[in-house]
Amino acid sequence: MDVLRVLAVLVAALFVLGAPGLPTVLALRLRPLTALAVVTPVSAVLIAASAELGHLLSIPWTVLSPLVLGLVLGGLLWSAGIGRRRSRHTHRAGAAREPVAHDAAEHRVAAEDADGAAADGADAATPDAQAVDATHDAEGAASPTSSATVAATTSATTSAATTTGVPETALGRLLATRRGRAATILLGLAIGGGYILLRALDMMGGLFRVNQSYDNVFHLNAVRHILRLGDGSAWTVGGMTTLPGEETFYPALWHQTVSLVVQLSGQDIVLASNLVMLLLGTTVWPLALMALVRTGTNAGPAGWLAAGALAGVASAFPLSMMSWGVLLPYLYSLAMMPLVLMLIVHLVRLAPEGEQRLTGGQLGVLMPAVFGAVALAHPQGVFVALVMGVPMMVWAVLATATDLVRRRPRAGIRLAVLVPLTALVIVVGHDIWYRFRPVEASAAVWDPNATTEEAMWQTLTLAPNATPIWLPLGVLVALCALAVLIGSRSRWLVIAFLAAGALSVATRSLPVDDLRYELTGNWYSDNNRITVMLATAAVPLLAVGLDVLLRWAARLLPVLRGTAGAVLAVALCLAIIAVGHFSPSTEVSRTYLEREWRSDNLLSDDERALLLMLPEVVPEDAVIATNAWNGSSLAYAISDREVLNTFMSFQAEDEVHLLNGHLDDAQTDPEVCDAVEDLGVDYALDFGPKELHDRSATYTGLNEISETGAAEVVLQVGDAKLLRMLPCRGTDGSMNG
Repeated sequence: MDVLRVLAVLVAALFVLGAPGLPTVLALRLRPLTALAVVTPVSAVLIAASAELGHLLSIPWTVLSPLVLGLVLGGLLWSAGIGRRRSRHTHRAGAAREPVAHDAAEHRVAAEDADGAAADGADAATPDAQAVDATHDAEGAASPTSSATVAATTSATTSAATTTGVPETALGRLLATRRGRAATILLGLAIGGGYILLRALDMMGGLFRVNQSYDNVFHLNAVRHILRLGDGSAWTVGGMTTLPGEETFYPALWHQTVSLVVQLSGQDIVLASNLVMLLLGTTVWPLALMALVRTGTNAGPAGWLAAGALAGVASAFPLSMMSWGVLLPYLYSLAMMPLVLMLIVHLVRLAPEGEQRLTGGQLGVLMPAVFGAVALAHPQGVFVALVMGVPMMVWAVLATATDLVRRRPRAGIRLAVLVPLTALVIVVGHDIWYRFRPVEASAAVWDPNATTEEAMWQTLTLAPNATPIWLPLGVLVALCALAVLIGSRSRWLVIAFLAAGALSVATRSLPVDDLRYELTGNWYSDNNRITVMLATAAVPLLAVGLDVLLRWAARLLPVLRGTAGAVLAVALCLAIIAVGHFSPSTEVSRTYLEREWRSDNLLSDDERALLLMLPEVVPEDAVIATNAWNGSSLAYAISDREVLNTFMSFQAEDEVHLLNGHLDDAQTDPEVCDAVEDLGVDYALDFGPKELHDRSATYTGLNEISETGAAEVVLQVGDAKLLRMLPCRGTDGSMNG
């Protein structure tokens, strides 16, 4: 039965993450990998938009809302022909229709066409880069990284063999087909997603476990709040912990998504939440990385493979965001972040020419969709995009300016567009940075935990926050970065890595002062939130660097241009994963992350068992007095019963606060008795004085309720108790209850 429950949720989650955006993706006529990668953010932004429309129009919240909105949008885009490509974006006459060696072909286009040269920027203009790429063009069809040994057609293969003297191979013929390229992508996804899945399940201890963290109480209960009210608005979620009429916006994309999965599958919120979390980490994140490398760089199949396979090499992400906090909305946002970089690369024409290049129409639709999804999942994703995106745009301006100095055709026109665009992004980004930053009092919570030198080494070695340095991984990162600088036109990857790395060093080492707040206050100066962004730049850097290194190796050892090269590429990916897996930083991080899932700091097994039994005893319209700090408020999410307190931090009427402190006095204090009657409290949960974060007995009104005669025990599992409130006398002398 558990297997069937998991399958039901898995199918529902895949449907929710993909179906709403599918018509739009089909209308845009995207390449297969790009389509697979962007369908989730497109679905996500449709989910968020339909939630707000439903709120305004009083439409009950169901999956039909985003589906209908998606069909309408897709139909409009299809009718408008947004996804149709101009002839200059299609294959060149006489060339293969979809060559695996598209990068080699694109390099020739870039060398011959000024438009392509400017797209690749200063990289293409340097003599060394031209020499490297000229050799790559000649040998690319036989390289395990550029074209996986041959071009896509017989004529292309014959040409490559004539130039290089390398015969056609069976592997080359396979990888020259659509199935071969798909197999490469799937292998990368299987390795990277499989590794993340195994580590996540080991961390969690099972799919049905409840994360024992502070934020998880809110996230689980917020999903229930949406389902109970039939309203998925972000203001509905924000209103869960506020007084009526004082609702505030809360980034609710995570809760909207999970609520739809629960509706479709008919399963519990905990399982749905866990599976959506795993899908984001094991599927959405690797696909986004592979799409970035596939469309935004000149890497070949080994690079695409490595981008997916190495998705979990940095222990900081996605695993830490699956446990610490637990910051599930931030996980949602960052899982889509590589797509933001991909769109920026295409926008500023740093991406190679060819069939993978996005058209203006496609960019016009995808940019608001992907950027919107990232922002709506968690607004701090906007700051992450600014940290890496702005330096990339500045790099594109400098590269195009270099082309102008070298008198490359049309460089002036491109520069005239790029300069005001970059300036506009900087001005708007500056305003967003300061306008939406938390006040300093709330942002000065996290202290530095390393010296500047230690922080630099931790960053280079991709160590999670406050974990040891592991030089072998740092050497690999440095080697791949050097390879990208020397042998690739995708040097913007180094720029993105340096930008994210600089902020990582700052948050780990800067003292608590104005400078620390200026740089890190947008994330509450939270070291964990900031250091995880490094993975977005580090994984593509490793992938493209590995691609370049394998290309060089194939030139020295012709045997690597066939099956041996492909085997070596997979072996190196597995070796790099092993280097990261067995690092001391991974071990320290694993110990901490497991504690967030396997402890009973929030909810013990007995308490969980009682909550599962609770619907058999407590009527659907009953209200239960609970303490969010000891996990009893999860009766809202798990038991589907209304509770007095849904979260640790909340606004409420004075009567709620009175009961939290004095419910056990209901038999002796008429005012308390009246509050019980007014709020309709029929039951109470006593989970003992132990609370999260080493707190104890925050809500004193529940501590001894079974001993004062105010309530009687009706259900008990271990030390966990469900109590029914007994009749009491109010201020008017009448009996209540």
